[in-house]
Amino acid sequence: MASAPPAYTPRPLKNLFTANGCWADLLEAGGLRQIEVESISKMLTCGTSILGVKHYTCGNEHCPHVKYLCNTCHCRACPSCGKKATDQWIAVQNNRLPDCPWQHLVFTLPDTLWPLFFYNRWLLDALFRLAADNLIYAAKRRGLRVGIFGALHTYGRRLNWHPHVHLSVTAGGLDEQGVWKNLSFHKEALRRRWMWLVRDYLLGQPLSQLTMPPPLAHILCESDWRRLILTAGGQHWHIHLSKKTENGRKTVNYLGRYLKKPPISGSRLAHYT
Repeated sequence: MASAPPAYTPRPLKNLFTANGCWADLLEAGGLRQIEVESISKMLTCGTSILGVKHYTCGNEHCPHVKYLCNTCHCRACPSCGKKATDQWIAVQNNRLPDCPWQHLVFTLPDTLWPLFFYNRWLLDALFRLAADNLIYAAKRRGLRVGIFGALHTYGRRLNWHPHVHLSVTAGGLDEQGVWKNLSFHKEALRRRWMWLVRDYLLGQPLSQLTMPPPLAHILCESDWRRLILTAGGQHWHIHLSKKTENGRKTVNYLGRYLKKPPISGSRLAHYT
């Protein structure tokens, strides 16, 4: 006898988006990016027949048992799919990373530049490359090749816009003979070069191709643009260096939560008003 599909029980995050028609209201108000609409739409249909249903039967032709399973969305915004993807990603990375000491670093930007990257998100692509080039340059000066992995974060813990780069680098590298040598990075040297790299990159962007955010609406000419970039943050550009660890597992577990999991987990949804 065929069993009916199980009753659908919405997940906490789905309940939050559908309560009182709030998601429909957000769509009607507009202002959402297409990727945001697509991600939430996938998450809301995850585990429902909208995405299709798999039909399983027993290999024994005389067995009447039938099972139906609704397809999942495989979307990062989905708490269920995101958790599975995170666990799988962490397992793969832990098996491929070199077993050696690692060090985690965070490259930040002055808050006066945050709106610029919000309104011109294509600028974000270069931040990861510039941060990695900073470490590669420092290692090359010592004749070493290092390993790096990392992630670009665009939001802070309070879900506020805060673009910054997380990088983990091997606390040593291979010389031309393939011999391992320990390596320590100098924070001040990295900080100064990071500031110079970002400023040089931004100054190379034509002002006509940029969308100026409201806080920077007074930037009308190249001289204003140059003055902004060369004075933004003053000398207060920060790089955070964590203590070295025996291997990269701790950082992989940390970054995995950002790379694959949704912005907020269901366990953190305490109440709704």
